Amino acid sequence: MLSQTNSTGVMDRTARRPAFTDLPARTQAALLCKDARFQRFAAQQCGCDSPFTEYFTAAWLRDQCNILSRADLHSDAQALAKFNVLITEFDVWTGKIAAPR
Repeated sequence: MLSQTNSTGVMDRTARRPAFTDLPARTQAALLCKDARFQRFAAQQCGCDSPFTEYFTAAWLRDQCNILSRADLHSDAQALAKFNVLITEFDVWTGKIAAPR
């Protein structure tokens, strides 16, 4: 929950953070690259035993999506499709969802 100040200067605790899936893909990508689990996932996909740093995770993600910048996810439909596959694979890896058929 986010706290926001209303017009009277009182903190409003009813404001909610948008769902992760409602965020733009570039924002989702940036948040994922900071996530320790996603860093371990990215490293494992490359055969590394140690988790990646945020920097290497972002580079790996850009490479996987064939983009120069995470902002390209906004305008490149193929990159966005690849990104969505990565998210699904990550969700399977974490156990959030069962393996897709």
